Amino acid sequence: MDLSEQSLHGLIELVYDAAEHQERWRAVYDRLRDVLRVKSIHMFALDKRHGTLSYSDGANLPVEGELAYLQRYRFIDPRIPLVLSKPVGTWTHFPQDLPPDMVATHPLYQEFLVPYDRAFGSACVLVDTPEASVVFSTLGGAAEGPLAPEALAVLDRLLPHLARACRISLRSFVYSTQALVGHLLVNRLRQPVILTGPEGEVVHTNPAAKELLRTVDLVRVEEGRLRLPSPHQEELLRRCAEMEQALKGPDSEAAEDGEDTQFRSLRITAPDQPDALYAFFTLLSPQGAMGTFGLRPVVMLLFYHPASAPASDGNLLHAVFGLSPAEARIATLLAEGLSLKQIAEVQGTQHDTVRKQLRSIYEKTATNRQPELVRLLLHLPHQAVQY
Repeated sequence: MDLSEQSLHGLIELVYDAAEHQERWRAVYDRLRDVLRVKSIHMFALDKRHGTLSYSDGANLPVEGELAYLQRYRFIDPRIPLVLSKPVGTWTHFPQDLPPDMVATHPLYQEFLVPYDRAFGSACVLVDTPEASVVFSTLGGAAEGPLAPEALAVLDRLLPHLARACRISLRSFVYSTQALVGHLLVNRLRQPVILTGPEGEVVHTNPAAKELLRTVDLVRVEEGRLRLPSPHQEELLRRCAEMEQALKGPDSEAAEDGEDTQFRSLRITAPDQPDALYAFFTLLSPQGAMGTFGLRPVVMLLFYHPASAPASDGNLLHAVFGLSPAEARIATLLAEGLSLKQIAEVQGTQHDTVRKQLRSIYEKTATNRQPELVRLLLHLPHQAVQY
């Protein structure tokens, strides 16, 4: 255990280096683990704006164990409320500061910390702002025991520097939809888009999604969380957990390079709803977008519902392609899924008349087939979206 002045000064230099280059926090965690002779270092952040644990990283955190904690045990962790209730920079030690009967019976200890040999810990809040609370902790097993007094003394001298570095680089610990995908871009999409955390905490909703929430009962937002009918809610969360595990697992480098960014699909139904709602979802990886190791991924969901799908804008079709009002009407009905026969019935015209108008639409839009034309129409901007 190197607790010399030289070692402390080296740590301080590393900390401020990480404040400027967030990808270097990992080096801070590794060095602290070596210096303090603890089993693991864990730093996590609670994003107050979105009510979720947004950041989790450290040194020697088993991937399976970290994911199990993020996806289950953090919701029942009795240590977090105790740590957050104390003033910034005040230590809480575990299991010493918990009732013995709780430690002996609580699932966090009996199912998680003891099997992973992380039963001893010390934690404190480094930063507490309206945006986030950032918590630093050490973890030890049976061999390490509680944090040594001399190690705690070094940490007390380091804490002001850790806290200052966290405040400087607070963006590294909280969700930023602007940094991930650009909230203005998401708002301009004509498709309904909702961004959530891996457990369904809503991060951002674009105008088209707000309209979908107003008109379709198959998807809701309650108390800041996305809600789908059962069993679709459970299936979505399960599949998001699997995607996050793949992102942080042994093949995570491939995922970060964009090899696993395809959309998954989910067909959502309910007995009292005649139409199905389709959700297409993927993970947005902060690792790739921001160079931050511990920021949790955001789930991007795009929705399609037949009754609420936005129609093509006739004025836009005229301005861009020169379509006549009748042709724009046919193009719009095609995009809404009607066949040529159905369009003829809706408009009260002959089927051959509609076919001739469709050939004119193909010529003006430089398309040759209905699927090609529909794809073009679906990717056009929509007048109703306000910029």
